[in-house]
Amino acid sequence: MAENKFQTLEFRHIRKILKFFSPLLILLLTVGILQSAYAIVDVTLTPPVMVSSTGKNLTSLHVGQQIGVESTLTNHGTSEQKFTYLVQVLDNTGRTKYLEGFSASMLPSQSFNASQVWIPKSTGTYTVQVFVWNSLASAIPLTNVIQTQISVGE
Repeated sequence: MAENKFQTLEFRHIRKILKFFSPLLILLLTVGILQSAYAIVDVTLTPPVMVSSTGKNLTSLHVGQQIGVESTLTNHGTSEQKFTYLVQVLDNTGRTKYLEGFSASMLPSQSFNASQVWIPKSTGTYTVQVFVWNSLASAIPLTNVIQTQISVGE
């Protein structure tokens, strides 16, 4: 009997505490949910540059050459940011010739050089697009798509 009395007494105290603090708890939960749902993502992405396997800028591009499509991502936020970096290469008719990416995360104030290697199979003019999503599954853009035109020779 004493056990039930103690449990009832404890429950009454908890109810009083919750009743007193409930407006504050509701406000904190609402603000927390809204902040996470509408978090301002502060990630920047530089225009892509074409680099060699050693990271040096390429001045000419050739069929069969390994071309690193490199951009710098920076997390200007105050919390860790997961991301997926994607590179798409389109030919002059708009057909996708290459689409690859990877996922990682950045700490606050961290910059990250992201690169994907593409090996062109034919000469021509291509549009290289880079973009950053929060993940492949949800595909929410963290940056605008940035693109550049390149020419690939023999």
